[in-house]
Amino acid sequence: MAVLCEAISVVVRRDAIDAYYVGGWDHFMKSVPNATLCTDGELARVGFLKPDDIREFVENLVDSGLQFEPKIKLLGLFGSGRNQTDIVVVDKHQGATMPCAWIEFGKFKLSEHDIEVSMCWLFEGERVASGIHLKEQNMELATPIGWSPVDSKGLVFKDEESS
Repeated sequence: MAVLCEAISVVVRRDAIDAYYVGGWDHFMKSVPNATLCTDGELARVGFLKPDDIREFVENLVDSGLQFEPKIKLLGLFGSGRNQTDIVVVDKHQGATMPCAWIEFGKFKLSEHDIEVSMCWLFEGERVASGIHLKEQNMELATPIGWSPVDSKGLVFKDEESS
């Protein structure tokens, strides 16, 4: 399965939410600031249009126990020692905005609507060549409740200058 990646998406590993997020999945769902949450059971995705909103949401996730950047353990004194991130920001045009070893990203045409949508999915398998690595040939797409492909056509990301 895969999650929709419209505009700019904050994508979080579900296993990290269960293991590290204070209050677990129920508290995470209550912290989502808009109606764009969707999950495929392995990833949770929340969409945004403004950089400040993304920054604020990621900071809240980190404050609640998730990891956005790998921590470096210095002499056993500092850092959590976890070297895997739990959060990645995904741009609908280019994919992950920073290196992330646990997701794959692709754009696929929904034939029944003749619309291209961006999506990502958890992939921790061996990468044998460049290109997109699929877990299975036919993947279902998790979308926010009430989402329709035509909803994606008019979305515009607003940089800090134009907001």
